[in-house]
Amino acid sequence: MNLDEIRKKIDETDDEILRLFSARMELCEQVADYKAKNGMPVFQGGREKQVLDGIEAKTEQHLKSASRLLFSQIMEISKCLQTERLTEYEQVSNSAPKDDPKIACPGIRGSYTEEACFRVFGKDARIDYFDTFEQVFNAVGTNEAEYGIVPIENSTAGGVDGTYELLGLHDMHICKRLSIPVNHVLAARSNDCAVNKVISHEQALHQCQSFLRELGCKTVTAPNTSIAARDVAQSGDKDIACICSQHCAKLYGLEVLKSGIADNSENFTRFIVISKDLQIEENADIISVCLSLPHVTGSLYRLLTKFNYCGLNLTKIESRPMPAHIKKLSEAAMEDKENFEVIFYLDFEGSLLNPSVSKLLKSLEKECVYYRFLGNYRDMDKKN
Repeated sequence: MNLDEIRKKIDETDDEILRLFSARMELCEQVADYKAKNGMPVFQGGREKQVLDGIEAKTEQHLKSASRLLFSQIMEISKCLQTERLTEYEQVSNSAPKDDPKIACPGIRGSYTEEACFRVFGKDARIDYFDTFEQVFNAVGTNEAEYGIVPIENSTAGGVDGTYELLGLHDMHICKRLSIPVNHVLAARSNDCAVNKVISHEQALHQCQSFLRELGCKTVTAPNTSIAARDVAQSGDKDIACICSQHCAKLYGLEVLKSGIADNSENFTRFIVISKDLQIEENADIISVCLSLPHVTGSLYRLLTKFNYCGLNLTKIESRPMPAHIKKLSEAAMEDKENFEVIFYLDFEGSLLNPSVSKLLKSLEKECVYYRFLGNYRDMDKKN
């Protein structure tokens, strides 16, 4: 046969595969109806393994792995179909935005977080300043503030570890997201400062590594860039400088020694607004969740299949070591304590008002040893 003839045969074979696939899915719907009537779960591990082992045994040696993968995917699609059919759609209880809210903000006046806060809530926002991210979360959790605002990731330095850890510790929801350009400067009390020590937040120090390496001075971490600027302004040391914004340097009466010191000129930090109550705007189109997966072959692949089946676009997937407090909570549900080692943080485009999305999240909550819904919100940087 020539190439065209071979391709024609492939097309005919594909048509037959499609016919058989459709027939199999119809049978799966019948299985779903039977399970619904008899109160049976969608996933039955023993049955799946039995089928896959049987398929592999019937296959030629060089296609054993491929055939197992193919039928594993078909069975995963079948489970998605059954899950959607068997899961009831539940409308979420949504809280209204707070009027004239009090905002918990880390740092002090002049911080990048304050700038983000003004952008969300306006220049007249009622802000309470706190030394740490944890205090911000606590303030929202105890109703001392209606909202909190914290950085979650930077384009150069990556995720903000403290924020991710606190999202796992506290029962909070993300209700907005936005990005702020970060334009770092080196500032000191006077222009003739012989810089031997630079103080700033660890993320700012990381974002200016090349500049600091060339400067060859000692670095000291501070809770916030604005706190670093204040401390330098109040310090009696003549050889200390800080990394902060130009606005912050001016606010605390510091002289700018050098501008544009970040490694990446296109540097920005993304912030999230957190609330104790679930608040979903009408045009909210991003959902964030975190969950655990068993440390076994194919677990992440199966998770991605669920999102693909629902036609959802994953915009972020990040794994982090499982925090001790989550591991402790999860151990009671683990047969093998070595099986759950990381937490996955996922962002995807979608709305809880979509029944397919709501059903997917409900199924994930049932299937995962650890699962947290973090919010359905709008990215303020997007033009609607």
